Amino acid sequence: MMFKSMFNSFTMWKKILAAVLGILVGYWLIDDFDPDLLKGKRVLITGASAGIGEQMAYHYAKMGANVIVTARREQKLQEVVAKCKELGRPDGIYHYISADMSNLTSTEQVIREAHAKLGGIDYLVLNHIIVIPLGMWRGTVDNLTRMDKIVDVNYKSYVHLTSHALPLLEESRGSIVVVSSLAGKVAQPFSGVYSSTKFALDGFFGSIRQEFALRNCDVSITLCVIGLVGTESAISELRNFGQHFLLKYIKAAEPPDAAYAIIRGGALRAREIYFPYMETRVLTLLRDLLPRTVDYINRWVYTTS
Repeated sequence: MMFKSMFNSFTMWKKILAAVLGILVGYWLIDDFDPDLLKGKRVLITGASAGIGEQMAYHYAKMGANVIVTARREQKLQEVVAKCKELGRPDGIYHYISADMSNLTSTEQVIREAHAKLGGIDYLVLNHIIVIPLGMWRGTVDNLTRMDKIVDVNYKSYVHLTSHALPLLEESRGSIVVVSSLAGKVAQPFSGVYSSTKFALDGFFGSIRQEFALRNCDVSITLCVIGLVGTESAISELRNFGQHFLLKYIKAAEPPDAAYAIIRGGALRAREIYFPYMETRVLTLLRDLLPRTVDYINRWVYTTS
């Protein structure tokens, strides 16, 4: 009789656990993002002439946002704006600003022009990077010379743009969306300077997030931890560096999917988003628990010849 009672109690708890897990999984799978949240919003996207930035511009336009795109290549930006006009609202605002983020004085000009065209900024989407050839760090003069420009573009310009845009974002209670990388949470081989700039973004934006909270500033910061995405520049760089094993066994995510995940996270004012989720989140969680294992995984997927 006692065994039967214990069995019934165990069965009951199994059912309760299954129900709770089902609710949690269901909640996780439900997409609570309403694209109408972005209708009429004023969005500035950097690094928007190709890749994830370009795809974000199209998503934002389709969702009814007003969009300013910026990058170095003027002709390509003109093409992006033309497509945004096709996809967006007839009365939407779509413009471009050609600027080189290695020239830090251009950051103020970009914010000033975006303000003039949009009347304010609701979303500052920081996405630009300088393409960095993969390679061993040898401490050569070439390594050191190249490092300064990489730090200017991939880190300092993010700080400058945010600083110039902050009064506008405070006025609109807007959002800063920072497109970072798994390399900014878990160091990767052959990309020491790139990885360090992404770690720096985590540190800087994590710090000012705390300051915003201390002074009741209602500006959200979403840090986007992005894994391997099949942009033309990323795939060509891996091929040029002979990483055929990685490309064969790790499936690159599609740029439009990455762009949607970033936009969704920013609109929901998430603290961080991980995409693709399992690839990036698991390694990040294991980084402190099993650091040697994570280092081994990183070395295993890359090859030196």
